[in-house]
Amino acid sequence: MKILMVTTAMGIGGAETHICELCLAFAERGISVSVASAGGVYASVLEQHGITHITLPLNRKTPTALFTAKKGLEAYIRRERFDIVHAHARLPALLCAQLHRRYGFRFVTTDHLDFRLTPLLKKLTEWGEFTFAVSEDLRGYLLRNFRLDPERIALTVNGIDTDRFSPDTKAAPFRECFPIGNRAVILHVSRLEKHLSLCAHALMGAVEALDGRAVLVIVGDGSYAQELQNEAAALNRKLGYQAVTPIGAITEVEHAIAAADIVVSPSRAAMEAMACAKPTVVCGSQGYGGIFSEAIADQAITSNFCFRGSLLPTPELLANDIQTILDMNEDQKKALGNFARRFICENYSVDIMAQTQLDGYEKLLDKTNGYDILICGYYGYGNMGDESLLSVITDECKRQHPALKICALSANPEQTKSDHGIDAVARFDPERIAQVMERSKMLLFGGGNLLQDKTSTHSLLYYTHILRMAKKRGMRILIYANGIGPLFREKNRERTATALRLADAISLRDPHSFEFVKSICPASPVRLTFDPAVLTEQKEFPVPCEHYFVVVPKKSSPASTDTLVRLIRTLAQATGMSPFLISMYDKQDMAFVKTIASRTDASVCRPQNAGECIGLLAKAKLVISSRLHGLVYATAAACPMMGYSDDEKLFSYLDHIGFGTNDVLPCGISVNASADAVIGRAMEILRQSEACRAALSRSLQERKALAKQEIREAILLLENNRRK
Repeated sequence: MKILMVTTAMGIGGAETHICELCLAFAERGISVSVASAGGVYASVLEQHGITHITLPLNRKTPTALFTAKKGLEAYIRRERFDIVHAHARLPALLCAQLHRRYGFRFVTTDHLDFRLTPLLKKLTEWGEFTFAVSEDLRGYLLRNFRLDPERIALTVNGIDTDRFSPDTKAAPFRECFPIGNRAVILHVSRLEKHLSLCAHALMGAVEALDGRAVLVIVGDGSYAQELQNEAAALNRKLGYQAVTPIGAITEVEHAIAAADIVVSPSRAAMEAMACAKPTVVCGSQGYGGIFSEAIADQAITSNFCFRGSLLPTPELLANDIQTILDMNEDQKKALGNFARRFICENYSVDIMAQTQLDGYEKLLDKTNGYDILICGYYGYGNMGDESLLSVITDECKRQHPALKICALSANPEQTKSDHGIDAVARFDPERIAQVMERSKMLLFGGGNLLQDKTSTHSLLYYTHILRMAKKRGMRILIYANGIGPLFREKNRERTATALRLADAISLRDPHSFEFVKSICPASPVRLTFDPAVLTEQKEFPVPCEHYFVVVPKKSSPASTDTLVRLIRTLAQATGMSPFLISMYDKQDMAFVKTIASRTDASVCRPQNAGECIGLLAKAKLVISSRLHGLVYATAAACPMMGYSDDEKLFSYLDHIGFGTNDVLPCGISVNASADAVIGRAMEILRQSEACRAALSRSLQERKALAKQEIREAILLLENNRRK
């Protein structure tokens, strides 16, 4: 395993120490690890232990620095071929995310703090394929603000080297270097930026209030260090002795801790002091916790010893805690320190930190050893029908076989990952698709009408190429719940037949497609199934009235627009029902929906997903749909329906459910029919609506069972034909 850690810099700070300790632990285990950053004191520590560090301007946001950092990372990653690239800050994560999409390494991040969020910063924040959170409250922060998959977040700890940080550590010669006298030494360790210096300010006030009983030593550096030095010098002049001593950044902070009587710090610095068995006040600029004891242990764990959301530090709070510790006898101080050390040894060792992260890496790398199923369809474009197909396919696969590893081809991989909780790869990245296919077992091709040339021959060529790629790489192929056609060109019929013959099994979602495939591929295993979108779970959708009908438009011939407007007006006037319009594919339909709404009294409804759409249709008196999945959702809702279209697949679907042209109640009509004929058909369906609803209800469970059975067939094909 080869790992690259990427962060802004390796100066003094909790995240920087975390990275350093983690790298040293990995190196001890024989794992190859390197670090890229802008440098700092810990870069030298890494190099002393044989860990490669490359210096890049990852701490600057200028265009030139960003360009240089990205090019440097790209060259290094391309040359070294890392298995894992692990980013520890927002800017490095943004650059790594861009390179991840190109080079295919596994991309991991760690959240060390709750970043400031604005709409722009939120958009620019990347969390990789797997994320570590160093505390439970940060895990909650990720879930609330970034909609990450909970299964892709793991808790880790800020591991402390309890051999390095121990009661046996030798003290630095502070008492010889500074005129401390018999005063107690209070130590504060922190990165000294303005927003992180609230505790340092409060400690200066506390030392003044302690009236000569203690002095303060501040370890750390940053852009605000000079300001604090000036403040310390002013306080020293006022008190007439050296009450505050800032000593800058040091790497051997354990010696400073050993020399202190009390440590007042947040997060990792507090934990290091506890490992040294020092009485510790847990306090930083994000919150005040108090003297560490069993009473505050749970809250300390939850917030990574930062106490986010608690009281902010004040001189009075800190002076009181320091005074309390100073007034303890030696046995009480020793007991306090010993409890703190035991707590760190049991919960925050370097071994625990290293192992939790290695477990996360291995979990992620295991995915790259092979996906069970790669799904190909028209995903990532925002079409509600296609997205519901992907949703029910993945949900039902996971329900029947929870261990399945699934990936999908998508026009928007990040959105697909977020919405469906599966991996995704860009559908127009042939190199990456080939890599995924090499490690995948089965191509689940569908659902939808993918093999057709109505939209373009280019679309057909894309999908037949995907099928050839899969076959070439030894994948099993299931043509899953497809509709086939229309195919207008003879050459495209031949291409389709050739592509279908590559499949190990073929299932079709309508009788017309079934008969067509049987005619062009008579030797292929073909079965008739049902559109899987019927499995979509109904969700509540509030409707402001009781009597209404729903129209799902799709722009077709110009004359059909006037007919649809007249139909909506006539139905509303004749029945007293309210008309509602919904767009199932905003990119193509929304402008047309708004046009229809402007010419009628219809209201535009906005279901957020297919489940809400079914919830809307469940209480409707009639659905008039020009999109196939409007009819499928009506089937799932047992709602009377009329297909109004120029697309053969809608009429084939109606034939499949018993409401076709030759059935007792035909529920489809062409957009080329006269307005009177269209209105007459709709009124006839309304007159027989109860019989229609009853027939749909009676057969619904059978249709759902058929759709579920197709998932079982897919899993059976996978299990019986796993590649060796």
